[in-house]
Amino acid sequence: MHWFLSAPFIEKPDADTWLAPFVPGTRHTFQPVPAPYQHDRSRRQTNTSQWKDYYSHGAATWSASRQYSNNTGIITVFPQLALTVGLHKRLARRATPLLAWTFNLGSTYGGAKKILARFALQSVDRFIVHSRREITSYSDWLDISPDRFRFVPLQRPVEPINFAEDEARPFVLSMGSARRDYRLFFEVMADLAYPTVVVAGAQALEGLHIPSNVTVHHNLNITQCHELAQKARINVVPIDNSTTASGQVTLIESMMYARPTIATQSIGTEDYVEDGKTALLVPAGDHDSMKLAIRSLWEDQQRRKDLGLAGRKYVEDYLSDAAAGRELALVLDELEDRYQHVR
Repeated sequence: MHWFLSAPFIEKPDADTWLAPFVPGTRHTFQPVPAPYQHDRSRRQTNTSQWKDYYSHGAATWSASRQYSNNTGIITVFPQLALTVGLHKRLARRATPLLAWTFNLGSTYGGAKKILARFALQSVDRFIVHSRREITSYSDWLDISPDRFRFVPLQRPVEPINFAEDEARPFVLSMGSARRDYRLFFEVMADLAYPTVVVAGAQALEGLHIPSNVTVHHNLNITQCHELAQKARINVVPIDNSTTASGQVTLIESMMYARPTIATQSIGTEDYVEDGKTALLVPAGDHDSMKLAIRSLWEDQQRRKDLGLAGRKYVEDYLSDAAAGRELALVLDELEDRYQHVR
């Protein structure tokens, strides 16, 4: 089957992009529909201008699929494009397989937005979520059967480790803006007084007291962030989100770089950590548990090494592009078989 790929981070019509090169076999082919805009994920909510961009991209994707043969399907990445393409499919009443990959919301909502989401997303054949507990929450919110949702671990390209821990100037690192519990983290680091670096958007730190031992960076590029992640003695991912997934990319990349990692136990982290082996999980909002976890790793070099190596191996084995490509192939096979049977 020929699949049109609609993702906001794909700007060129290169077929060998995203997971396409990692899908085994020759049963499926892929054709990206490039995004005519710059994708900005730093905002907590999608604004009106961004929704116009997503709608235009979704319309272009739907139009491209209609100009092809019947043996076509659509893959969207992120909920905004799933909604806009789903709306076109619902209104057109056309039997086109629609797969919504990385269906992760910062939060669910009510009112007119919920009504629109329920209407448009009924036309999605399969939702791919990256945490198991999101299946129930999204199924209830959209009034869609849980059978149409599938958990696939979030993947990241496995990159080489280019920097060693900065042993001369050790520091604790925390990165990210989406639903972070920096209030708790700052309180803990003020108690411990360890040198600390935080990389986050200004809005994520608004109104918080920043301890004197904490250095804050805004607007670092991805290369700078990855360098800090590798040089940190410990990476901490403090989460304040009990309803949807947050912090997964930061957690996975820290483990990928073989850094000892501490994360809040939450919807977005619990599927990715074997607690005490690949990373440490601490209860949400628990000051003493986070403080103890950070102190124990700060003082134990061998344990930091063991956690880091185990985390790296877990990412290589289960969270790579190749692993996700195999999962994608299974879903696409299933959708093609179902539509071939219907036709």
